Amino acid sequence: MPRRSASPALLTAPIRAAALVFVGALAAAAQDPPAVDLHWAALQGDVDAIRAHVAAGSELDRVDAYGSTPLLVATTFGHAAAVDVLAEGGADLTLANAEGSMPLHVAAFLGHDDVAEVLLRSGADPHVRNDDGALPFDLAAVPVEYDRALLDELRAGLGPLGLDLDEDGVARGRAEIVKRLRRPAAELAGVDPRPEPRGGWPTSTPASRGLDPDAVARLYADAADLEAIRSVLIVKDGHLVAEQYFNGASAQEPFLVQSVTKSVTSALVGIALDRGCLESLDEPMLDFFPEEARRVRDERKREITVRQMLQMRAGYGWEGSDSTRWEGLISGDYLPLLVDFPLQTDPGAAFDYSNVTSHLLAVVVARACHTDLKTLADEALFSPTGMHPGDWRVDRYGYRFGHGELHLTARDMARFGLLYLHGGVWDGRPVVPAEWVDASLTAYSRDMDTAGLRSGTVGRYFRDAGYGYQWWSARVGERRFDFAWGHGGQMIVLLHDLDMVIVVTSDPFYRPIREDHEAWTHEQANFNLIGKFLQSLEGVL
Repeated sequence: MPRRSASPALLTAPIRAAALVFVGALAAAAQDPPAVDLHWAALQGDVDAIRAHVAAGSELDRVDAYGSTPLLVATTFGHAAAVDVLAEGGADLTLANAEGSMPLHVAAFLGHDDVAEVLLRSGADPHVRNDDGALPFDLAAVPVEYDRALLDELRAGLGPLGLDLDEDGVARGRAEIVKRLRRPAAELAGVDPRPEPRGGWPTSTPASRGLDPDAVARLYADAADLEAIRSVLIVKDGHLVAEQYFNGASAQEPFLVQSVTKSVTSALVGIALDRGCLESLDEPMLDFFPEEARRVRDERKREITVRQMLQMRAGYGWEGSDSTRWEGLISGDYLPLLVDFPLQTDPGAAFDYSNVTSHLLAVVVARACHTDLKTLADEALFSPTGMHPGDWRVDRYGYRFGHGELHLTARDMARFGLLYLHGGVWDGRPVVPAEWVDASLTAYSRDMDTAGLRSGTVGRYFRDAGYGYQWWSARVGERRFDFAWGHGGQMIVLLHDLDMVIVVTSDPFYRPIREDHEAWTHEQANFNLIGKFLQSLEGVL
């Protein structure tokens, strides 16, 4: 469930801004060391001046007006010898810039392999993530063309000060850094994600199902470093091949899957349509809310259809971008919001992520089928697939929340993923109509700039995001896939070409991301975790 727009500058905004400080230091450059400003010496790679500062006991970790230490400056400009002197002199390798990127992150992004080598030799930790949830590895691993716009900005802003950012050189440097940062086999020796053979699941091993065991082991080793993650499961060819729980979680625990609930709600819309409860996806939304229809003053709301609600194209806006809408969302008093929330766009005109829309969609199904949504789900979806959900909270009117608040075990999430991976069929029995599955996994919107996405990108690896009927899609490398996504980084990833499902559960983070960036950091870390693994399956890493 996306919440906050990712910064387009990633780790580079403070670096670009620092150019103003460095220009101001030109006057000091003519002075004899150590009178030369330490930041300026770091920019110039003036090793003698830096040594003089070290000998004089200068404050090596002094931060300039833009959040950069001398070590960050020397790293940015690729001065490995200066970095070496600063590190040997005691400069703190863990001090980050304003966006949470430490020197090793900066070196990885810019492809400064010689600097990365010095930092690693000096003790920099390669397993620390920046505020965007990215490891140094993640910053180096994606193709340079993904970052071309950012590199062009850096080149324009800092090139006159000596920053050399030849794109081919950055690419070569990043490739070497990826080799340096890949977890060695020795770190994988104790990783054991073998699933327990219970609950009727057939189990197997990654190797016997055609997966690289080392790639799987690296995935779980990386996951073990994440403080918010709760579980990672891999199902391949219908067999559970890897499963591990973290940070006190267990296989029996139903997790709050947040907006993964939306994909379950979508399945119930398809079932209702198949059963004839719903006559058509083009039925007007207000037909199901006669008690609110009389209060409607914006006539456009009478045009909203069930189909547009499914596609997040009803016209309601993302609650996280507006304090009034956010307060309405957390109130639980949703039905009046149908009238009270203003439309941000004409119905059908554009995508905008709206939790209230998904909840109203669930109410439509409950009213159309004259039943409680969980009663319908138990009979038509959960029971046929062997799922045993936990709590599913209700709003103040007694309707199950359609946008979240459902609790599922990780294995039940995998069951739901397998159902969609196999076209709505479970054990040879149709549960969700195949044509509904196809329609749900068709992207009706692309390149969204809303909530957690920027130009359809999430984290370092997920690109070209699309949205279907309450399901997401994206691309890592050349492989396109579908996924359900819940706030905090809950995921059900469907890899059709590999007959594989990946499940991730995490801390659900009730705190609003617009007020607490920590949650978005952890959420992006999960995306980078899975993106790195998917890219490794292409033999790129």
